[in-house]
Amino acid sequence: MKPSQKVFHILDLDRTLLDTSKLSHALKEIIAKDDKSLAQNIHDEALKHAHARTSFFIFEYIAKRVGEEKLKVYLSQLHNELPAKTVFLPGAVERITFAKSKPGWGMGIMTYGSRRDQMIKLKLMGLHHERLLITNTPNKSEIIRQWKQEDGRFKLPLEFGGHTVNTLTLTDDKHVAFENLPAGIHGQWVSRAALGGVNELKYVSSNIRVYSNLERATAHLRQLLS
Repeated sequence: MKPSQKVFHILDLDRTLLDTSKLSHALKEIIAKDDKSLAQNIHDEALKHAHARTSFFIFEYIAKRVGEEKLKVYLSQLHNELPAKTVFLPGAVERITFAKSKPGWGMGIMTYGSRRDQMIKLKLMGLHHERLLITNTPNKSEIIRQWKQEDGRFKLPLEFGGHTVNTLTLTDDKHVAFENLPAGIHGQWVSRAALGGVNELKYVSSNIRVYSNLERATAHLRQLLS
């Protein structure tokens, strides 16, 4: 690939860059010290959504239960007890750095969820200044397909700068994000579970690969884009 070729890296947030489980656990521990009943309700609600395979917007839920001011108190404690660097999944910082490592390259975070919840997470991570697109569907390919031009390039939405790029990368932890992924995109499905727990690389299709972790995904992408 020519060094001048424009590449835009699209990164998922929850369970891709962010250790969502660690964040949720820390938050529930903080709340339990103040309100055990609320902490239990959060736990139960999260399980209910997990079984239904639907998204649980934890910060929205807390605000509705105890109000905005109490949520601010919990978030302040969370900031103090959980430094930003500790909530990144292994390899996340390296992946972000790689996305910005060459002239003409850029990155944005594309995430499905509540805007308020996602912005709180990004602020906790120190990523709230990054380009952000919040979707109403976990099937990100469905949205990305609309960006493809007749010449094969991609016209990015305004949230990602509005310019045209030659190549896209999409890194996500959910298979649904890659359904009907257009050509011209390097799809990186990061899911150890999808590999049966083994440390290897698997080709799902010509442009979608599944990796056991983000480090392996970044290392392979370096080769593909070199």
